[in-house]
Amino acid sequence: MALLNIIILIAMLGLFIFMIRYTAYRLHIHFSTIPFRTWTVAVSAATIGSIAATAGTLGFSGSIASVINIIGGYILLLFVFSFVFLLIMHVVRIFWAPALTMSGIAALSIALIVTITGAIMGSSFVVRETTIKIAGLENELTIMLITDAHIGHHRGQGYVTEIVRETNNKNPDLIIIAGDLVESEIALRPGVLDPLSDFNAPVYFVEGNHEEYLDSSRVFQLLMQQGVRVLRNEIVQTHGIQLTGLDYMKADDETFDMHPTDKTGTVKSTLGELSLNSDFPTILVHHSPVGIQYAEAAEIDLVLSGHTHGGQIFPFSLFAKISFPYNSGIYHRGDTKVFVSNGAGTYMIRARLGSLNEINLLRLIPER
Repeated sequence: MALLNIIILIAMLGLFIFMIRYTAYRLHIHFSTIPFRTWTVAVSAATIGSIAATAGTLGFSGSIASVINIIGGYILLLFVFSFVFLLIMHVVRIFWAPALTMSGIAALSIALIVTITGAIMGSSFVVRETTIKIAGLENELTIMLITDAHIGHHRGQGYVTEIVRETNNKNPDLIIIAGDLVESEIALRPGVLDPLSDFNAPVYFVEGNHEEYLDSSRVFQLLMQQGVRVLRNEIVQTHGIQLTGLDYMKADDETFDMHPTDKTGTVKSTLGELSLNSDFPTILVHHSPVGIQYAEAAEIDLVLSGHTHGGQIFPFSLFAKISFPYNSGIYHRGDTKVFVSNGAGTYMIRARLGSLNEINLLRLIPER
């Protein structure tokens, strides 16, 4: 798996270099008064700087760091769409030859409009309702699933308050936070997570990869102070179901995972160690929708996950569908149902395109 990681990193680096060179070349073609070398330096500085801005500010908690992080993400997104629309214009010019300068301006203008549209779409969330039939369930059960809020530089206490308010308005029986609630140091500042104590129903939390990257123990402590129950590879019987929460972990020791963890436990090994009671419908919560075959083998009725963001931004969403067979929405594997949320927030770039930020009201009804 280490070799595969290296191959993927080399491939991504190669693609990144090609995108920079191609974008600079096409800008030189459209605006020939500026030398190709100058364009190359400018595009390289903007893109590399934007990546450094988004990645380098995660450990800082000041408002200036937040502004740098957000602007860096938008610059990176503008670069990606500039590459895309310059490429499209390149193809268009094979069949039709508009003026070079005007066609270059058109490509960059469209890229800017799409970037702004993505920024607007990524600024709020919707409540998405889904009905799921569960075998063995005695009474209807309503769960609010909240994943991938990514509280940090992109959004803070006000966003948490809004999520809590919308959740309480829907009056669910249970609330499940399925990881990546926080992503950077600023989210752990005093008061940021305080609104979580205002939920009107029992709240359960499982770890995501970003809690692990940040410091899971600190996050757990803050959540427990707000009355949130943290599930760590354990089972809780509540509301007529068997709620099982797993730490963030890989599917097994053989399958490649793009978001590795140092944990030795896997979905396969951990489910094999848990004592599940077949008299109750079982809901498994794991941040990433991996190891579903092991959930099916354990006769799990429903798996709840997030992690994928539904690809977050087109065209990245195309790669998400390839990387995650269970990417967005409801799926079936045998008698096991899988629900994957697009998530309430954004990662790296505060934008959405082709998807929406969402929290999920799940109406579980008896399957007759």
